[in-house]
Amino acid sequence: MNDISEILRALLDKHSNTRELDDEFQDMLRYDDQLKSDYAAWCEERGYKKSNGYREFVNEIVESQDSVWDNYLEFDS
Repeated sequence: MNDISEILRALLDKHSNTRELDDEFQDMLRYDDQLKSDYAAWCEERGYKKSNGYREFVNEIVESQDSVWDNYLEFDS
């Protein structure tokens, strides 16, 4: 079974929050039936829609990282 969360984190590290991340993940899904099946199960487990679940997850990570930096900057002031 593919770890979708880890795959998305790796893509985020590689591409940042860009269109390239979306394109690469969509290509991966297009050419890997097992990944597509694992992704569908991952979305269902987390309550995401298959059409944009990966994007919601990535946005949550980015927002969380931003929040950490905001807290750090407030503490440092």
